[in-house]
Amino acid sequence: MSKIEQRVMSQVAAIYAARIVFSATALKLYALVGSALGLITLVSISNVATNFVNVAEGGVGSIAVFVASAVLGTTLFVQLALLVGAAATISLVTPVVFRHSRTLA
Repeated sequence: MSKIEQRVMSQVAAIYAARIVFSATALKLYALVGSALGLITLVSISNVATNFVNVAEGGVGSIAVFVASAVLGTTLFVQLALLVGAAATISLVTPVVFRHSRTLA
């Protein structure tokens, strides 16, 4: 292979790798992972789980109040991480659900 062919092939490989790394699905996954890591570092998951178990005994109404007050009572960074994580999850799950609903119909 000539030197120019090698250069062209390496540029094609770089563009292909960049398209994979910066694809929409990959960026959504990066946002989801970043959101999860942010929540793990900013929130005491064990305390939230313990409180949730205690509140869950009160039923769905108690759970709704707990979730609302837990989200509204946190810092802005945690709220943003929750928002980014929810948006990334919805945008990743929606196409899968629509594909399966079309195959089932």
